[in-house]
Amino acid sequence: MIQYLFLTISAFSMVLQNSLFNLIGKKETRNGKTFSYIFFMNFICFLLFAALSLGKGGSLYSAGLGAVFGLVTMLAYFCNLQALAKGPMHITILVTTSSMVVPALSGALFFHEPFRLSKLAATAALLCFICISLKKDDRSKGSGFWTLFCLLPFALQGAIGILQKVHQTSAHSGELSMFLMTAFLFSSLLSGVAAKRSEGVLLPPKRGCLLAAVCGLCTFAMNLINLRLSGIMPAQVFFPLVNGGSIVLSSLSAVLIFGERFTRRQLAGLLGGLVSLICICIL
Repeated sequence: MIQYLFLTISAFSMVLQNSLFNLIGKKETRNGKTFSYIFFMNFICFLLFAALSLGKGGSLYSAGLGAVFGLVTMLAYFCNLQALAKGPMHITILVTTSSMVVPALSGALFFHEPFRLSKLAATAALLCFICISLKKDDRSKGSGFWTLFCLLPFALQGAIGILQKVHQTSAHSGELSMFLMTAFLFSSLLSGVAAKRSEGVLLPPKRGCLLAAVCGLCTFAMNLINLRLSGIMPAQVFFPLVNGGSIVLSSLSAVLIFGERFTRRQLAGLLGGLVSLICICIL
């Protein structure tokens, strides 16, 4: 029972972060100050993972891979905020969440994991439904800019999954706290430098600091809980609930809180993509 409680907390954290990212992208970054939000969010995460790392050892391998992870994470957050600033939340979340297929396929290509044609078919269906969702029609708010910044976080978050897999299949898998601490430290430094150079400030406004701090807490909770639950719960239960639940609840948030409306094309893409994701997890 306790694992389902943690799963609920994780799902709530994911939806809350998605909703706050949408708010920040559409309302808070119109003045161009995006990196300051990313800096403060990542700095909160760094402090929390640093507290978990106290008294634990580490290696140059975890530190070096964590630095790469931090760079990719910062770029993924930036592109995600840009996508949410220009396009509908429900489709953006579908595309970015679907990035899980990248590390899933990498397992068969690079880590000698079992490969099934059924997974390949479900992945192909998912990509087709994403193309349907992204295709612009007369009523869509989509644009070439939005499409580009949807696909970039898809690739970047897929790379994040691969980096996690590389670390967790190495001899240093027990150094996860240090790995994540280094990642968010490096991401904080990079986004802080970018904020000072391009935006002239390090911190967002007071309201922005609160939003970024909550996003940081959500990111910490998701990383900590999901990594633990992935080793406890059956994969065919855990991944559909995490990914499918995030898409459904985030879509409800987009409609009920932000007043978004689905076109027929987007609704077909969303439902088809959700079913495809679940099939990838359980086949």
